[in-house]
Amino acid sequence: MKQENKESIYNFLEYLYNFYNKKEYIYSDPIRFPHEIKGDTEFIAFTAASFAYGNMKAIQGFLYKYFENAGTTVADLNTDVNDILYYRFQTKEDVAAYSILMKRVYEKYGSLYELFKAAGAVSIANIDKGIILLRSYLDNITQGLNFLLPVPGKSASKRLYMFLRWMVRKDDVDFGFWSEFDKTSLYMPTDTHILRLAGNLGIIDKNEKGRKAVIKVTEFFRELNIEDPAKYDFSLTRLGIISGCQYSESSVCEKCFHKKVCLFY
Repeated sequence: MKQENKESIYNFLEYLYNFYNKKEYIYSDPIRFPHEIKGDTEFIAFTAASFAYGNMKAIQGFLYKYFENAGTTVADLNTDVNDILYYRFQTKEDVAAYSILMKRVYEKYGSLYELFKAAGAVSIANIDKGIILLRSYLDNITQGLNFLLPVPGKSASKRLYMFLRWMVRKDDVDFGFWSEFDKTSLYMPTDTHILRLAGNLGIIDKNEKGRKAVIKVTEFFRELNIEDPAKYDFSLTRLGIISGCQYSESSVCEKCFHKKVCLFY
């Protein structure tokens, strides 16, 4: 990356971070649930991240139903099959199995953090070990549960990497509970907005997805900020979710609040 391009991109990212990385914008993201709901925050966060696929209205609708009916503390979690607790690829039996899984894991380890450490997944590079151990406590890995809790090496794992960002980084939005993990090794979660940005900037091919895209995108952001490569995830996605940005010049640019400093306008 040329130095002048690097500086202009970095300055724009810092501007977006300072503008959007505030609690007032968490309403537009699944991270609102661990911030707003009282209970076991790590469990609430993992559940919110795991089911964070589809449109935001559907995600939030399911999560509100789940926490209202299943509970927000693992010790008191209702693990019965509930006819109203199903979501897209997860049947009501899958959702009940997920609740049973959480109960088993927390009874044995006390937290997901301790499970990951017990698995030897004390760095992001070894995170597969933690998910494999977690999945071993499922009685049966159905198609829906395999989608919900995929092994990282076989997928982009954007929901897992988003959860890890929440747990490892510490600022007004992210919690920073997992102190033994190093934020320098975090992967950038590659949702639709980040992939569009990366495609438009030539970081990846326009239709590229999966593990290779995750690595390319993360390396790009690591070159900009080696100490904190996932720092700009929340603020960049707010630009698309709240402001409608296409990460290239488009019809929404003229009315955009950020156009005077925008990288794409």
